[in-house]
Amino acid sequence: MRGFPIFLDFETAIPLINGGTVLAAAKARLLLSRASKVTVFAAHLDAAFDTMVAAGSIDHVPRAATADDIKGRVLVISATGSDAEDAPISAIARALGVPVNVPDRPLLSTFSLGAIVDRGTVTVAIGTDGAAPVLATRIRAMLEQELHPRLGRLADIARDYRDAISTKLPQGAGRRAFWEAVFGGAPARAILDGDEPAGRTLLEAELERAGTAAGALGRVVLVGAGPGDPDLLTLKAVRALKSADVILHDFLASDAVLTHARREAEIVSVGKAKGRHSRTQAEINDLIVSYARQGKTVVRLKGGDPFMFGRGGEEIDTLRASGIAVEVVPGITAAMAASASLQIPLTHRELSRSVTFLSGHKAGEGGAEFDQVDFRALCNTRATLAIYMAVSTSGALAKMLLDAGWSPATPVMAVEQVSHASERRVATTLDILALSPERLGLTKAAVLIVGEVASLDPAGAVTRIAAETQNHAAQESIHG
Repeated sequence: MRGFPIFLDFETAIPLINGGTVLAAAKARLLLSRASKVTVFAAHLDAAFDTMVAAGSIDHVPRAATADDIKGRVLVISATGSDAEDAPISAIARALGVPVNVPDRPLLSTFSLGAIVDRGTVTVAIGTDGAAPVLATRIRAMLEQELHPRLGRLADIARDYRDAISTKLPQGAGRRAFWEAVFGGAPARAILDGDEPAGRTLLEAELERAGTAAGALGRVVLVGAGPGDPDLLTLKAVRALKSADVILHDFLASDAVLTHARREAEIVSVGKAKGRHSRTQAEINDLIVSYARQGKTVVRLKGGDPFMFGRGGEEIDTLRASGIAVEVVPGITAAMAASASLQIPLTHRELSRSVTFLSGHKAGEGGAEFDQVDFRALCNTRATLAIYMAVSTSGALAKMLLDAGWSPATPVMAVEQVSHASERRVATTLDILALSPERLGLTKAAVLIVGEVASLDPAGAVTRIAAETQNHAAQESIHG
């Protein structure tokens, strides 16, 4: 976009409109949403101006504007509908360095008027550089539904406390954490619900707390980053990322997800993966606490969901023991994302009555992760298994299932890089997985879906691995 968005102050300078047309009246009404008065130069005013004239909002000068009239104006709009009349006004304004707009005439204009969402003190302007005004209008309609009607009052009340807050809280993470607690918590909810006295009381209590030793602590948000597609983030997760002073992320949090972070945020990789442990869990816990004790808002960003094989429970325990406020924002876990991508349900009235989520991380080390899992019982109840972190141990896991009585023909669907552009799906059976796991060609993070639901026709391309004793079509790519 070539134009740079700014907000002009109409308190000390009155805007000028040249022209008395219906279009000029529409522009006058727009300016009067912020200006107390508008000067209109025109030999005659259309009836569309009548209510504004009656309200005393218009100073009408019954002639065309001149250079002396334009000099020193904050902005000028010429809307006579005639290029012969508008072009000279545009030339004068340009020569004097006054911003000028001629509606639908970009070559005669130095600024454009965006679509506006007006919430009093809070204003949102949408511009498309003149390329698609209707699109700007559609975006405005969407924002009108999203932004609370009382948002401006929330800003007004916040302004009432700015001096007191500046005196009590120095500029920095502590003050930022205070405002995050106000706008994201009970004070804002009360004000937006129309109970301003309660909102002020809650805000003052938050300010009192912020000035104590406990208030000097920051807060931590455990955020589920989902499987990688940034469109699968929850709105709450996006808000947390935008409020963070520090983001500690693992290897499964994609770069696209991290684009939602504030430019000023410190971004720290604390990922752990097989064969490349950058930090122990204890070191990560200590790091989270250290940042929070500096009064910072810390987001611990985890692939999938924080409580699905993410060791979020250990981090919660550490934070509670340290007296640090913590919040959890759930995320879409890989198995659910894979199910949606394949359009295959994890439970099915005829094929599967339950789903069990398992970690395959230690399946090749004696099956330590599965000591409490009765695979034989699951087999007998037609269960679906959703297995994480089993790329290197899938063969050993498949053998355990076979030993527990699972049918060698049990369908298996492996989904690698779930929700990424490089997502890859491989279908096979349990006996092939046990005998030759390398045939699946899995090298990156994948989730295995084991059970009869994996036999359902998937959406999109799938590579099928069949027994080598069959014909030359043993391995083929198909489309569901």
